[in-house]
Amino acid sequence: MSDPSATDCDVIIVGAGPAGAAAAYDLCLAGKSVLLLDRHTFPRHKPCAGGLTVKTLNTLRFSVDPVIQARCRTLDIGKGWNRSVPFSSHQDICAMTIRSELDVFCLEKALVAGARFQATERILAIREYPGHIRLRTGDGTLRAGYIIGADGAHSRVRRLTGEFPGYYQGFAIEGILTMKPTQRHRMAFDFGVVPFGYGWVFPKSDHVNIGLYSGSPSIALKRRHLITYARHKLGNADIQKLSGHYMGMGGWRYRPQHSRILLVGDAAGLVDPLLGEGLYNAVRSGQLAARAIISTSSNVISAGNFYIEKIRCDLQIGRLSAAWFYRWPNLGHWALTSKPVKYTLMKGFALGWPLGRIGMGFYRLPFLTREI
Repeated sequence: MSDPSATDCDVIIVGAGPAGAAAAYDLCLAGKSVLLLDRHTFPRHKPCAGGLTVKTLNTLRFSVDPVIQARCRTLDIGKGWNRSVPFSSHQDICAMTIRSELDVFCLEKALVAGARFQATERILAIREYPGHIRLRTGDGTLRAGYIIGADGAHSRVRRLTGEFPGYYQGFAIEGILTMKPTQRHRMAFDFGVVPFGYGWVFPKSDHVNIGLYSGSPSIALKRRHLITYARHKLGNADIQKLSGHYMGMGGWRYRPQHSRILLVGDAAGLVDPLLGEGLYNAVRSGQLAARAIISTSSNVISAGNFYIEKIRCDLQIGRLSAAWFYRWPNLGHWALTSKPVKYTLMKGFALGWPLGRIGMGFYRLPFLTREI
C-alpha cells in the first residue's frame, strides 16, 4: 500500500514568471525538488512595461544581459501634458527588456538548476494535510511539502486557499509604437495625466512601450485614454499589441496563514503603489519564500512572516508616499523635481537602493563617493 503522505516533490510553484522562477532557482540550488506549474507554455505574451531597475538587476542571481534591449541613464519627469524635468545619471538607472523574453530566460535558468515544468490548464482544489499539501488539477492530483503561489494578480492559489483577504488591484493599459532607427525617445513618467497614477514611455531597440497606470481600483483606463496620451506625448497613436492588466497590491497587510503555503509577487499584492513597479518585489519575494522553506522543517508561518517583513517596510513607505503624492500632485511634482530630492533619488536608483533605504539614507546619500 502506498504512503498517503508521500510527495511528488518538495515544492510545487504555481506560476513560472520571474517570482516563481526565482524561488525555483534558489530551492533547486539548495537541493529541493521543484515542480513549476503554469497555465501557459513559454514563450507567451505578458503585458508589462519591461523596465528592470538596478535593484532588480542586483537581486537576480544571474545576468540577464542577453535579453536587455536598452539601458537608460536619463529620465524625464512630467506633470500633465507640458511640464517635464530631465533627470540624468552617469550610471544606468534602468534596463529595458521585453517581458516575454525575460520570462523565458529566467525559466530556462530555473530548469537548468533542476526544476521541472508542467503546463496545466486549471487548478481545481488545494488541501492542506499535517505532513503535505495536495493540489488537484484537470490532469490529476499532485502532492508536495509546500506550495508557492506565484500566479499573478488573479492568483488561483490565493482564491482557493483564502490566504490573503486584504488584497486589492491597480490597473495598467499599455501597447507598443514602432519607431524608425532615426527616432530616439527617452524614458519618461508623466504624472497627472490619469488620476492616482501616471503615463510612461519606455524605449526599446526598435519600439517604445507606452502606457498608463493607476493605483486606484476605481479608475477605469480605456483605449481612448492611452491613444490620447500617445498622441500628445509622441505625436503618434498607431498603438499595436494593446492590452490591459491588473496589478496585485496591498501586500503590506499580507501575513501567511497556512503552514505550507506562501504567496509571492503580484499574488501577494507586492506591487509598489507609488510607481506600480512589481518585478523587484516579485524576484525578491520568490527568493525569500525559498529561504523560508529551506530554513523550516514543517511550518512556514513564522519564517514566511520574516520574509514578508523584509518587503513590508518598503511597501508601507510606497503606500504613504502614493497617498500624499497623488492627493497633492502639484506639490508632489514640485518636491520630486527639486534639486535635493532629484539628486538623491537618482543616486539611490543608480546604487540599486529600495525606496525605503533611499528614504532612511536621504541625508547620507549626497556624501557617498559613487558618481551619478
